[in-house]
Amino acid sequence: MKNLLEDLQKLIAEQIDLYKKLLLILKKENKIILSSSVDELNVNNKKKEVLLLQIKLLDESCVKLLEKVSQGLPESIDITSIPKLIKAVKEPYFTPLKFGYSKLLSLAKAVKNTNIDNERIIKGSLRAIRSSISFLMTCASSSGPFYENRGQLKTDNAMMQIFEKEA
Repeated sequence: MKNLLEDLQKLIAEQIDLYKKLLLILKKENKIILSSSVDELNVNNKKKEVLLLQIKLLDESCVKLLEKVSQGLPESIDITSIPKLIKAVKEPYFTPLKFGYSKLLSLAKAVKNTNIDNERIIKGSLRAIRSSISFLMTCASSSGPFYENRGQLKTDNAMMQIFEKEA
């Protein structure tokens, strides 16, 4: 049992390290999105995918380890999650498990919030692109050409007002 609990502490520590790396990648993603660098975004996404796979593998290892710990305890003690295990163990395992799990939850929350921020930026950008495309399609469906023979943009008064507001 002692070895299993120590292994669980190590797994949680590894998860903390991976979540810290993921958080850094997501913060970098935020900057990349704002700079509109598609190539950098692709490289960053590949790093993120590898890290997410590593996190998933560690999660699966934690579940298997919890099952082994649960098998070593009396049947009256239900250990199906780390919080339940933390309540069931005593020192010297209680404090490190509780601290590690708390840190892991904090990092997971930070990852979630950063992901939400990135999603907002992307959705806002997509709305702006759709709006621009819609505007251009409206202009294209008008009867006259967009450009005069000299290459100057042909606009009527309503379109000039729109351009002036944007600038």
